Amino acid sequence: MTSILQWSALIVCLACSLWRVPSLLKGRNRGLSWAFILATVSVALSLPAIYLPVDALLGGINLANVVLRLSIFGVFFLLTSRVAAAYHSPLARTLIRGPLGVAVLAISSLGLCVSYVLADVDGSSTGLVAFTNQSAVAAYSWFGVAYTTYAAACVVVATAKATLSRRPVVDRAAAFFLLAGFSLVCATVPLRIPRWANWQAVDIMNFTAILLVALGLVLVWLSFIRRPVASSTQLSRQE
Repeated sequence: MTSILQWSALIVCLACSLWRVPSLLKGRNRGLSWAFILATVSVALSLPAIYLPVDALLGGINLANVVLRLSIFGVFFLLTSRVAAAYHSPLARTLIRGPLGVAVLAISSLGLCVSYVLADVDGSSTGLVAFTNQSAVAAYSWFGVAYTTYAAACVVVATAKATLSRRPVVDRAAAFFLLAGFSLVCATVPLRIPRWANWQAVDIMNFTAILLVALGLVLVWLSFIRRPVASSTQLSRQE
């Protein structure tokens, strides 16, 4: 089940990245294009068949996992800030791109790097599953989820309001899928607590969230095609 979701998410992210190439080359909404590219990198590195040879090239010290985590941070920063703009939520945009959001991103990134250096992770292991008994790896995992949860939580209200609004059906469907995806990201937090840890469920929820968010963004794009003038004022606002 998890493997199917992983490969499905990779195919979807890769397809979306290729779809965005013309816009990237033309300099239109480059942030969204880079978000899909980083998402493709992140999902690819979650697969053992890709992670292990890539990490071997990087020295076999799980540096590929750091690349994965930082790529995810980039994805969430770019996507959630654009979702906030698309659904006219100045508060969410400020929480993501303002001083507080930047501070959470910086602290999470620094904590991630420091805990990685302190951990003994010699020997490639996808998801660092071979080192979960180390406190430094546990800290690394929590720093990794801190920013993504924060960014996702910032846009839950905005997407919920859009879902319940009187917007066109396609717009509301897009908002619903985005809401479901970002809510799943937040919902994984309790399942990471040692007492209730369920890593298989976390993986399933994470990759389901990727698929939901990607579907939501595709519907946003379809809505923009129908309203080309309005599209220029939405996800591209932050260029």
